[in-house]
Amino acid sequence: MSHLPFKIIFIFLLLSFHLSFHQTEASIFHHFLVAIFNNLPNNDVPLTVHCQSRDDDLGYHNLTVGQSFNFTFRENIFWRTVFYCHFWWHPKETSFDVFNKGQRCIKHGPYYSHNCIWDAFSDVFTLNGVKKITGDI
Repeated sequence: MSHLPFKIIFIFLLLSFHLSFHQTEASIFHHFLVAIFNNLPNNDVPLTVHCQSRDDDLGYHNLTVGQSFNFTFRENIFWRTVFYCHFWWHPKETSFDVFNKGQRCIKHGPYYSHNCIWDAFSDVFTLNGVKKITGDI
């Protein structure tokens, strides 16, 4: 008795599982973009930004008016990725999470997006055009 039909079916099932796993993995672990734009009124003093997560320190960046700093990443396997940033614009400073919720960028964020676009103004930060953080900057 030949086992060839069983081997063909087994290989077919194995390949089907492998392909479906990779398609699921690709749809679950999306790429996210965080971008921070300096829209402050004074170009004499740059906006200093320091962003990091538990695993990644993205360093310090000095942004003049109109410049931006951005980074991309995938969420960790348990969807617990958090990136926070500290902002300085002499003599003001503030810090907050710029990403902590995959579907909305931040908890209670404006809407579903994989792009977290932050704009720094002198009295407010906006996320994707919606006022989010009022603070010292």
